[in-house]
Amino acid sequence: MKLFFIAILTIIFFFNPSINASEKETDTDKPTGIKGTVKDRETTQGLEYATVIIYRSADSSFAGGGITGSDGVFNIDLKPGNYYAEIQFLAYRTITLTDIEVKRGRSSYDIGELLLSPDSDMLEEVEIIAERSQVEMTLDKRVFNIGRDITATATNAMDVLENLPSITVDVDGNVSLRGDEGVRILIDGKMSGLVGLSSRDALRSLQADMIERIEVVTNPSVRYDAEGSSGIINIVLKRDRRSGFNGSFDLSTGLPFQAGISGSVNYRLPKINFFANYSLNYRERPGTGTRYQEFYRLGDTAITLQDNERMRYSLGNTVRLGAEYNLSTKSTLTFSGLYRYSDQYSRASVTYSDYLPQNLLINQSQRVEKHKEFSPVLEYNLYYRKQFDKKDQLLTASIRYSNDFEDQKANISERTRYDIDGMYADEIFQQTLNDELQNNFEFQADYFHPFGGKAKLEAGVKAQMRVIDNDYAVEEQDANGDWVNLPQFTNHFIYDENIYAAYALFGNDAGRYSYQLGLRSEYADIQTRLINTNEDNQNTYLDFFPSAHFTYKMTETQNLQISYSRRIRRPGFWQLNPFRSFSDNRNIWTGNPNLQPVYTDSYELGYLKFWKNASLNGSVYFRDSKDVFQRIERIDSTGIITVRPENFATNQAFGLELIGSGTLKSWWTVNGSANFYRSITEGSTAEQEFKTDSYSWMGRINNRFTIKRGFELQLSGNYRGPREMPQGQRKASWSVDAGLSKEVLKGNGTITLNVRDAFGTRKWAFETFGFNYYSNSEFSWSPTTISLNFNYRINQNNRQQRDRRGSQQNGNQMDDGMMEF
Repeated sequence: MKLFFIAILTIIFFFNPSINASEKETDTDKPTGIKGTVKDRETTQGLEYATVIIYRSADSSFAGGGITGSDGVFNIDLKPGNYYAEIQFLAYRTITLTDIEVKRGRSSYDIGELLLSPDSDMLEEVEIIAERSQVEMTLDKRVFNIGRDITATATNAMDVLENLPSITVDVDGNVSLRGDEGVRILIDGKMSGLVGLSSRDALRSLQADMIERIEVVTNPSVRYDAEGSSGIINIVLKRDRRSGFNGSFDLSTGLPFQAGISGSVNYRLPKINFFANYSLNYRERPGTGTRYQEFYRLGDTAITLQDNERMRYSLGNTVRLGAEYNLSTKSTLTFSGLYRYSDQYSRASVTYSDYLPQNLLINQSQRVEKHKEFSPVLEYNLYYRKQFDKKDQLLTASIRYSNDFEDQKANISERTRYDIDGMYADEIFQQTLNDELQNNFEFQADYFHPFGGKAKLEAGVKAQMRVIDNDYAVEEQDANGDWVNLPQFTNHFIYDENIYAAYALFGNDAGRYSYQLGLRSEYADIQTRLINTNEDNQNTYLDFFPSAHFTYKMTETQNLQISYSRRIRRPGFWQLNPFRSFSDNRNIWTGNPNLQPVYTDSYELGYLKFWKNASLNGSVYFRDSKDVFQRIERIDSTGIITVRPENFATNQAFGLELIGSGTLKSWWTVNGSANFYRSITEGSTAEQEFKTDSYSWMGRINNRFTIKRGFELQLSGNYRGPREMPQGQRKASWSVDAGLSKEVLKGNGTITLNVRDAFGTRKWAFETFGFNYYSNSEFSWSPTTISLNFNYRINQNNRQQRDRRGSQQNGNQMDDGMMEF
């Protein structure tokens, strides 16, 4: 913590001109400035949140700027000199003021009243943006605005991701992008305790009401971490930038039973902006699964039927507070803190029925697990932004610290019935204890420097330090009622990761052609320790990751881009931890501390076309990966299956992805996607050679209908085709979601009825083939869900006006750390 606060003071001291003595101004250079009032020409009322941009007359370089307050007044500090100004406001004509002279030693120059007139053409354009705001596309990034998705109401981050193009979430909560699990998930552009490293339900604790948008980057440049072989998913949380007080609040309920309350508020003053989010949610999630297994031993075939039932009760409580302070007209400091409390209880049972080939039941056993988990997360973020005098010259720096603790306990009982005499054997009682502590510290700084024309240089450094301490124990009750440790399932595992990175990226826009070329270097020091067995495993490696993006502007509405990047997928904590699962003693999942990272060369050709009311994004991509690790199943002579990840193969993936959106009628908008891909995997383990050549596809379509009297209807469908795997096949699945919303309270409120997986078809089914066994399984951990939600907005008028301003902010504000061409 001392290091944390020293770093905070260092950033403020060196980068804030009001504190840094090296930038101290003399009396003769003391800035004065300009002031004035922006008003509507027709009503003469002050326009709040109008933008004032100041440029130097000599070279048109950026000199300063600001926004108007609630009365339309602005006051901008400037050094003596000659300037000109642009005054902008959404749906109004921009005006330009020339010959502004700021003299030394005088008070701020009062420009007076500036009257803006509405722009009818711009008003029409705003209507189009509002209708198309659910999906926004560029060549290298897709943006999905969650506020426009009715079916996302009263859900969580995991449910939202399941409905996005080219993203799949399997029954265990693993997220894949374009069929590859090597995807990096970020919160507000950074790693976060909200994502979680060891909890599969971390994203289920993040409610959709807190999410503003989700960004999907399929071939990232070097400004991003090299981690993530298939790309990056960035979840952006809500934070409003409007002046004054505004907010929104949600109440929800549903079946299977769920109930929640959440709110987001914002209060902006001239120098500081306060924002807060809160979410409290309770949810019950039933699940079922079946598996048919054949075991081949000494010429005989044994058959086992497995039935799974589960009910999970979860309570999530998340609060996020923050403030953005204007240190000067050109620098801001933002601090935010987050606390999440997650409390879960589940009851799971697995029943095994063992048969001889003549369909003769020889024994039956049932294993019941009652699991409790308590998981608090505490996170701090500090962000500094400084805009220099020169336009687009920018410095950003951030510090993040998080602490995540998980306390888990499970009580397990097992009974076996022998069909020969109908008698039950003695019950077995076991328990698992798991204490996990995770600490994360991250520092990042990025600098953007423009040159003549539209050339830009970007450079940055990053340090990420992470320690996870996992103490896992399994105990069994003996005949005397005492708990005895089972050493083969017990160990204390420590994961220590340190990654240091630096990058440089140069880009230029030469009219029809633009490009970005960059190189990133990452030094990784990853050490794992098994305390009980005194085993250490350390990996240190220095890697270089280049990226290149070339864009050709064919016409004003057509763009073509070709890109390349080198990526890495480092094995995560749970994939390295050799002691993992004990709830099902016949199917044991375990990690592998000897796993090595996967390296991927990613190539992509993208095409983007805009029409008046529609857009189309097409991509052809190729990924070449080495040392690929996948989960390998093995079965021993007693019928126990062990699943373990191993480096064993190379993989080549070819794909074609199409994403489109459009307004077919004034009352009907549609967006959809399709991803066709081929995956070739070749490799071998100690027992078997693998070669899989699989063709598959996935698709999604979403329709939104505006009905009279404030009603809106949304229908969406998803399809995931079958796919060949190294040890079998994943079967096809499909689902349909529906949502209906109604504006109430003069546009300040919305009632939404939502049905997810309307026909109960969202299931995961697999066939697995081994040299001595065969299995066919199907699991459904999320049944058909019906939810009812009420949203009330304060000082946000109706939904359409809110979407207009959101579109203006997304379109005009450069994301921190981004260079757009």
